[in-house]
Amino acid sequence: MKACAAGEEIQSHLLYAGKVSDAPNWNFPSHKHDDLHEIIVVCGGQGMFTIGGQSYNVSGGDILVYNKGVLHEEQSSTGNPLITYYCGFSLPKASPAEDWVIPPDVEPVIRSSRVFSEIEALMKMIVDESSIKEEGYEGISRYLINSVILLLRRAVRNQQHIKQESNTGLAEQIKDYIDRNFTQNISLKDLGRQFHVNPYYISHVFKDHYRISPINYAIHRRIGEATRLLVTTEMKVWEVAKLLGYDNPNYFSIIFRRVTGLSPNRFRESNQQNLFPR
Repeated sequence: MKACAAGEEIQSHLLYAGKVSDAPNWNFPSHKHDDLHEIIVVCGGQGMFTIGGQSYNVSGGDILVYNKGVLHEEQSSTGNPLITYYCGFSLPKASPAEDWVIPPDVEPVIRSSRVFSEIEALMKMIVDESSIKEEGYEGISRYLINSVILLLRRAVRNQQHIKQESNTGLAEQIKDYIDRNFTQNISLKDLGRQFHVNPYYISHVFKDHYRISPINYAIHRRIGEATRLLVTTEMKVWEVAKLLGYDNPNYFSIIFRRVTGLSPNRFRESNQQNLFPR
């Protein structure tokens, strides 16, 4: 993400701005804007938004960002109507690769950000300037929008950093759990239940941190322990297999060969001679 000085590198052009309040039937069916970006600051109430095919429940304190060309749908709660500031604008100087408010791969709903109050105040000023249209309002609006964009990008960076730290902690917890239970038949579904997280997310977080899937890590832990037992004990292969949770010794041998390149007996013959010379 390229850093910008306020009012300099970002060149925004305000197209509209407004406020929604006391409108329980407020809703917009699925639509998109191919020529502008939009920001919605939720000051109060509740609503359901679908952005890029993903649904989000939003409430006061949330900020929604629609990069141009993104399909979205909006609906206010009838019982607790939304109160929002919104604005639409273009970034005429942005290159096609950087014509976005926040990076396209970032979640478009920014929640509980410490910059919310600042952005809310700036959005109110944008709406006021757009309504009154006094001399110089276009230049003032441009600088206000630029400030909002910079604050949003700061919030995104902070949230990504927090998420990365959170993912690191989750990956380490998963590894610790596997290390303590690798003799069990652990599945992604088991890990999902254990950590109350989607199994596919478990796999993504673990692999991103350790460069191996959690299931393959569990297999390597089992086989690693098997190599130790084969080299340092006189246990039979089937006994090693059973101790490590493999009820079928033949299957254990297949997995062992797949990981080490040798059968359990051949591995023992190649490595045990130093400890038990014949």
